[in-house]
Amino acid sequence: MERGGKFAAIFVGHFVSRRHKVFLFLFSLLFFFTSVMLLSSCFLLSTPSFFSTGTSEGSSISRGIVSFSSGELPSSNVAADTATIFVSLASFRDNECVTTLDRLLSAAKNPHRVFVGISEERFGSESGCTNSPTLLGFVGSQRDFNIRWRDVVPRAFDEATSDEFRPPPTTPLLHARRENDVLTCFLKPKISRPSPLPQGKELLRNCQVVTRFGDPDDARGPTYARYITSLFYVDQDYYMVIDSHIRALLEWDEKMIKHARLMPTRGVLSHYPNGYTPQNPDKEVNYTHVMAMCKAVIPPTNIPKLGARWILKRQRPLLQSLVAAGYIFGDAQFVKDVPFDPYLPYLFEGEEMLYTARLWTNGWDSYCPGDSFVFHNYERASAPRFWSAIYKSNQSESRKRQEKIGVLRALYLMERKELNTTVPLVSRDVAQIVCPAISIEEGRFGMGTVRPLDAFWEFAELTDAFLKEKDDEGRWMGGEGLCHQLEALSASIKHMASED
Repeated sequence: MERGGKFAAIFVGHFVSRRHKVFLFLFSLLFFFTSVMLLSSCFLLSTPSFFSTGTSEGSSISRGIVSFSSGELPSSNVAADTATIFVSLASFRDNECVTTLDRLLSAAKNPHRVFVGISEERFGSESGCTNSPTLLGFVGSQRDFNIRWRDVVPRAFDEATSDEFRPPPTTPLLHARRENDVLTCFLKPKISRPSPLPQGKELLRNCQVVTRFGDPDDARGPTYARYITSLFYVDQDYYMVIDSHIRALLEWDEKMIKHARLMPTRGVLSHYPNGYTPQNPDKEVNYTHVMAMCKAVIPPTNIPKLGARWILKRQRPLLQSLVAAGYIFGDAQFVKDVPFDPYLPYLFEGEEMLYTARLWTNGWDSYCPGDSFVFHNYERASAPRFWSAIYKSNQSESRKRQEKIGVLRALYLMERKELNTTVPLVSRDVAQIVCPAISIEEGRFGMGTVRPLDAFWEFAELTDAFLKEKDDEGRWMGGEGLCHQLEALSASIKHMASED
């Protein structure tokens, strides 16, 4: 600012008398300060992170990117005390799943408006997710019955011509062994089993909980499981994605809906929830901080891996760059706009970044909820993992190839390039000619057309301009600038709140 003032004074000094220099110097300083303030105001008003919800918060992390009002979402026309929630829950031999479901229902303020779709793999001798005392007490005894995939998605089977069919875009992908799955519908309270049994959505509307139980050897990973559970969704107002080892806060349903309605743009709440253990369920309940999704690293696979930063808790959502798959909550329109991709078998690393990019390019923002409404068990070192279905199977080589194709598909859809070059890691020729499985149904499960993908990588600080340092594991680090801004913003808001 001092340089600007001196420059203005020197410039006019050649054309005016000495007695006017002081006056013009002061005038130039005033003009400079006024210009800066005006430009700053215009910048804040042009960014989606400037909340029009009664606050004056602002952040440059949005960088002027086009966003869309949350007031246009379907749930905005539904009263909060009548809104319904669909919960997607994926489980692989997880003995905590039953407690997860039990807590979801027992802690909800309005459990009759919570609907759950479960995909689980386990051995028959292992406890299932639905052995929940709360569930059985809530829906009543002997109110469950088995159904078939043919009942849930009849078109998938009507149009199938072989075990390895390629369905048209309107048909869910269900491979041959899905017929061995056991599907169970737990009827809503006060609803009788319909006779004759309807099909498709009409059948699912009668179910409070739908579970799919399969053999562990048939597991295809959490990405595919989230696709499977999405087939059980029936027009609920909100959609939540969680893992099978979480604990829900009391009245979580009401609190999540309240916070979701504070997002000023079309967005989802997402983060790595605070932690718990079965031995210490309240481990991080009283933490003053929550994790925000704002950074990533580039491992040898070249697929960016998400990271988080602790920020101070706050009473409303905070715009961030990334979406964590272990907790997503928002208007169910997000899963209609960005359906889960069934062509990513065994993919683990890469699921979150790919879905983030797809959401963002379809016009959806990500927000840290500002508080933790569910808690996640991160201390599961000895728990079974779905990788056993790849590496301990007699079909190991075939499944490794499928896993590799999933990684290549993620790289291709995200248009990732070799560092400091414009060379794509997976070219269009490779994806469409050499190995068409990489690009199958790209129009449906690829990037959106609302916002450009290049702008997302810039926003997330994962372009060459930002990838300048490596971590202790030799991975390039991106997003650190965003994290610093979020930390500073949350701290400043906390300071302002303490002064009020």
